Amino acid sequence: MAAIEKWLGRIVAVAAVIGVAAIAALVCLTVVTVTFRFLGIAFPGTYVLAELLIIPAVTLSLAYAAWEGAHTRVELLTMRLPPRVRGPLEGLMLAVGSAFWGMVAFAGVEEALRRGAQGERTMLLDIPVAPFRWLMVAALALLIVVLLLRAAQAAMGQGAPHDAGGEVRE
Repeated sequence: MAAIEKWLGRIVAVAAVIGVAAIAALVCLTVVTVTFRFLGIAFPGTYVLAELLIIPAVTLSLAYAAWEGAHTRVELLTMRLPPRVRGPLEGLMLAVGSAFWGMVAFAGVEEALRRGAQGERTMLLDIPVAPFRWLMVAALALLIVVLLLRAAQAAMGQGAPHDAGGEVRE
């Protein structure tokens, strides 16, 4: 299990860097667009670029958040349970969450196949959309793998190495 966690951790770290780069590019694009619009200069296609940059920014960040245990969860009930009940229950909740994301990924695959066959491209800039759709599917698959690993760890009583606040568990 430790080898899988180490290998998966490296993949998640790369995904996080790509997600942060997409967020940084989105911020830069927004600042440049707003600045130049203030000066009366408009760049066509910035909205399209922003739409495309949102895909890796959000989906890759989800995988990182799941890895770090920083995703949204309600612990009002589970924090009062004994650890031997809490672990399997948290594992079950993570598994159910991965099933939800599995359905989203499945829909993403269907949409990527359908739109890819149509040769979907952005309107103004003529950028192919398929790579971004497949990136979303890959990021969701990574999220599912992370959730399943964390579910197995919780069910076995190992827990994630980080709690929701990002602090290392003892």
